[in-house]
Amino acid sequence: MLTPSTRRHAGLTITGRTAEPVVPLARVGSDDAALVEGLRAERPQAIAELFDRFSGVVRTMLIRTLGSPRDVEDLAQETFLVVIRRISTLRDSSALSSFVIGVAIRVARNELRKRSLRRWVGLEEVEQGSAEQDPVVRESVARVYRALDRMDATSRVVFVLRHVEGLELTELATAMDVSLATVKRRLARAERRFEAIAGQDPLLRAYIGGGS
Repeated sequence: MLTPSTRRHAGLTITGRTAEPVVPLARVGSDDAALVEGLRAERPQAIAELFDRFSGVVRTMLIRTLGSPRDVEDLAQETFLVVIRRISTLRDSSALSSFVIGVAIRVARNELRKRSLRRWVGLEEVEQGSAEQDPVVRESVARVYRALDRMDATSRVVFVLRHVEGLELTELATAMDVSLATVKRRLARAERRFEAIAGQDPLLRAYIGGGS
């Protein structure tokens, strides 16, 4: 779908800053049971560990999904507040990383819906690109995100997590709390939508490899 070059620029330089490297879900944390127990007991050191362990991956996912670092700090804070508030609903402590990412996905999806409404009423200014990028790359990445802006929130999230973040389908299904069959259907729909939009733009169509 997106070439490695497009993914690299979309993930690391579209915001004009170097994003934290993505931490694979299965590798985040080593003692999740103790951390979950501490969070349920509302221990300050557990809350601090939650931030230390997951802040990088949450911020990176939010930036890449939204296409801009604007409001990311507030959205990351919102993510962690929801995690802490809902930690009692987590039945399997080994699924903590997927639980955190799932909350971040819902926060990002809600923000995309809010931004779509604000654009509709003329209150949203879309910010893309960086002066440090090659002009062709910057324009291509900006067009990628303009195409994503034309997709519904769920399709955009599943597309970015798969083709920019590089999540496996099983990881994506777990994080979104849906079946593998459901995530495959959503991804296929998102890919068709993106290809249809990209096909209308000669530069974008060439840059993403002709939709292949």
